[in-house]
Amino acid sequence: MSEPGSGSDAYSLRTRAERTAEGYVLNGSKTFVTNAPVADLAVVFATLDPAKGMWGITAFVIEKGTPGFRVGGPLEKMGLRTSPMAELFLEDCRLPEAARLGPEGAGARIFNHSMEWERSCILATQVGAMERQLEECIEYARQREQFGQPIGKFQSVANRIADMKVRLETSRLLLYQAAWLKSAGKPATMQAALAKLYLSESFVQSSLDAIRIHGGYGYMSEFEIERDLRDAVGGTLYSGTSDIQRTIIARLLGL
Repeated sequence: MSEPGSGSDAYSLRTRAERTAEGYVLNGSKTFVTNAPVADLAVVFATLDPAKGMWGITAFVIEKGTPGFRVGGPLEKMGLRTSPMAELFLEDCRLPEAARLGPEGAGARIFNHSMEWERSCILATQVGAMERQLEECIEYARQREQFGQPIGKFQSVANRIADMKVRLETSRLLLYQAAWLKSAGKPATMQAALAKLYLSESFVQSSLDAIRIHGGYGYMSEFEIERDLRDAVGGTLYSGTSDIQRTIIARLLGL
């Protein structure tokens, strides 16, 4: 969905699809595409009619090796380095009608449905990471001594760990609530936005606390404490930025 000129404003995408006697011809480019360097299939959104806005967007499934479909080189990122990412280029990419996903103009509905699932579940890994962070920080605070006692006895350290526990359990509850609604076949737009916003922001703050608790060792790449922070920042951007989640929540509250 994402393009060089359209990120949060997703429906302003410029990739065009033109109807032909044999199917469609697609032209445009995509960026920040997760798994693009290794994927065999891509779901690509294009507009048949920019004047229709979101109702002109249609989804297509494109196989690797299709003429006119090219994957760019891997994009280097601040974090999430085990999740490969690249650009996609479409240059007179001809597709049969069978490559269309759903009816024409249904792309926005398909995208929103997928995003609700994604925002409900994509940060589940961060709950696990926050639990690991907490366990590591508790162990370190018990073992590391300064001024003749474990640093966990100092209120400034203990309070950070207590805050990490509160964020972890609150994040877990928000995640499970959204997941339960989806598994029950119920709408979860609000809960997905709440979970995405809170989990992503909490992981950033807990990662900062983990670095502070470990002091200079937390800043060293060797100990991999800082890696969590680099990964956490990405969570505030992908699948809709934190600001977009706040916009969704406010809109659903009638503002």
